[in-house]
Order: sequence, then C-alpha cells, then structure tokens
Amino acid sequence: MNWTIQQHKRGNGLQEIQVSILVKEMQETWAYDSESWCSIFKERLKEIPKSNVFTAENGYKATQRNHTSVEVWKMKANGDFNYKMFTITKNDSN
Repeated sequence: MNWTIQQHKRGNGLQEIQVSILVKEMQETWAYDSESWCSIFKERLKEIPKSNVFTAENGYKATQRNHTSVEVWKMKANGDFNYKMFTITKNDSN
C-alpha cells in the first residue's frame, strides 16, 4: 500500500530525525488501514535508541484521524500532545 505524507513540523534532534526517516520508510507498507499503520509504527519506534532518558515510544505517537488517515505527534514529557509532525493519508488507488 502507498501512503502520502504531509510534513508539518520537525525538530533537529537525532531522535526526531530518526522518527522522520521511519515515517518516510513506511510510506510504502503493507498496512491496509490507519489502525494497522499505527500498530506497525508503534512497533518500529522500539528500534530507535533512547535520547537522554526518553524513549521514542513515549516521545512520539501515531493517532488515527479516520480509516485512511493518521497523524504523527511529538509528545510532551507528561504525555500531552506537543505538536503535529506529519499527516499520513492512504492513496485512493489502493
């Protein structure tokens, strides 16, 4: 399946750059809907090394907007949303 990525904001930290690379690698994935895309993203976040005391699993989150669209967020240390990094949408041709 092919997904379209719209970038909104990205910082310059190493972990954030690695998350951006992960999102772009997942542009072509077998995920057939937003729920499966989020599950794959969550699993792949575990592969990104810690930055100071923060793991990528806790610092970033993919949320479903609907069945064919996902948002990737940078999270605050307290678990609140900080800012939206990407909107990912499944291409209609799939």
